[in-house]
Amino acid sequence: MIIDFHGHADEYETFGWIDPPERVVDLMDRAGIDLTCITTYGEAPGYPKALSNLLDFVGRFPERLTGFLRVNPSGGDAALSAMEEAAKHPEITGFKLHPISNLLKPYNPFCVAVMKKAAELGLPVFIHCGDKVAAQPWQIGLGAGLCPETQIICHMGGFFHGEESIRMAKACPNVCLDTSSTPYPAIVRRAVEELGADRVLFATDNPAGDPVSDLRKVLDLHFDPETEAKILYKNAVRLLGLKTIRGHAV
Repeated sequence: MIIDFHGHADEYETFGWIDPPERVVDLMDRAGIDLTCITTYGEAPGYPKALSNLLDFVGRFPERLTGFLRVNPSGGDAALSAMEEAAKHPEITGFKLHPISNLLKPYNPFCVAVMKKAAELGLPVFIHCGDKVAAQPWQIGLGAGLCPETQIICHMGGFFHGEESIRMAKACPNVCLDTSSTPYPAIVRRAVEELGADRVLFATDNPAGDPVSDLRKVLDLHFDPETEAKILYKNAVRLLGLKTIRGHAV
């Protein structure tokens, strides 16, 4: 069983971002992935279809996709209201913050309010973590430290900040790392060694990333069966509160 903790689907014609869920599921099938957490490219509030598109996409493939609402914290109370509305739908199992697109550092009070609201709603937050300003590991660490009650998941630091992301997560027990964005298997191994297998989740950034290659990156490390199972699906099952996947109990 395999869960991809980070994928994208949207039909955002304004910017020409057309990645229908059918494309995501096709790439999942090529890699043997059972379930993917998807988010849209548009954010709520601001993008009127952020929630409706997400519900539509998950509805087309209810056994293959689960939704993370992408939130723009600068919306203030409207952002928090959008989260509350989204949480009413079982198809929504988390939230997404992208500091680069919304131009807010993760420790900005608006972002902290969103993360605290997620904890109040009992759902995790995925934060884009990479090489660009506003989304670097130390910045996410500052935000995570302001809301220790919130479960946060982020990329493994992009091309250049893998080690920094591990150091940040060691200092922030409420942060888990996913295996997408870094091209280095050694960074994945080091994350498992330093954080423990319970805090590393498989992800691909589908369709931007190639699920087959990203899966190979983990499998070629030859972890013991229990460690591999935790990374590939057990940790995601725990964080998402899943009971079944594709009709099978987990």
